[in-house]
Amino acid sequence: MGHRVVAAGVVAGAVLAAGITLTAGGTSDDSAGDTRRSVIAAAPGRSSDRATLEPPTTAHDREQAAAAVVGAVRGVVPGSRPGLAVYDRHTDAMVVGAGPDEPFYTASVVKLLIAVDVLRAHDWRVPGGDTGSDLTTMLSASDDAAATRLWDEFGGAAIIGRTASLIGLDSTTPPGEADEWELTRMSPRDIVRTYTYLQHDLPRPARDAVLGTLAHFDATAADGFDQRFGLPTAFGDATVAVKQGWMPVGDDVVLNTTGVVGAGGRFVVALPVVLPGDTDFATARDALTAGAQALARSLGHN
Repeated sequence: MGHRVVAAGVVAGAVLAAGITLTAGGTSDDSAGDTRRSVIAAAPGRSSDRATLEPPTTAHDREQAAAAVVGAVRGVVPGSRPGLAVYDRHTDAMVVGAGPDEPFYTASVVKLLIAVDVLRAHDWRVPGGDTGSDLTTMLSASDDAAATRLWDEFGGAAIIGRTASLIGLDSTTPPGEADEWELTRMSPRDIVRTYTYLQHDLPRPARDAVLGTLAHFDATAADGFDQRFGLPTAFGDATVAVKQGWMPVGDDVVLNTTGVVGAGGRFVVALPVVLPGDTDFATARDALTAGAQALARSLGHN
């Protein structure tokens, strides 16, 4: 989004019957998407051959896991500031964390909240017409122009207040500049809460629409950014859902990898990172992938 003051992007993958992508108003075959799509995910709870991941079991192991993630990121880009939250659906507990309540710029991770608010306004159904098309492309192709249109149409910064109240987000704040949706701040814990809301509390058919549209993500975003960093590279076939963000802001670079991994969608992960401003995006992607790989090893993924 080079025309904006701050550039942001997103990648997402989530839940749907294999090979079908839900779009506004219906479904369509995805046979033409092989060169554009990089993840096909099974729904949480359905039978899957994904690797069985297990959490660290002792306090020491959990601390070591968090330290390994932070150390791996900083090993690639010294001076980086990672945050981390890993939630285990089986135990209903945060199992790994580093600064889980510290707010970070979302970049395009905020598109999850925009999508929830658009669907809320349409009685939890996928709207038709241009609104539905924008909703789909915002999530599946990281289309920033579509996100901006929806942001403007549905009240701008008021979207953040409504969805934070709806989901129960404690550390989420709207942008200081009302038209800069990417400058929304969320903590890693709040990002995790958003995913659990999508998985368990978002009313149907909205749940199917959001997760369906996110079932496959474009390997290259609408702005040309390679979105296969962090979780999808680290966890491979164990990846269930992914939502990414990236942007330069002020003297920093922000890169976020978030999503759901493991058989049955067991673990929800948020790994936002602030990197020094002279970090190029290729190196930043490598740093987040290194951090995600350290987490994958801690969860038993080889």
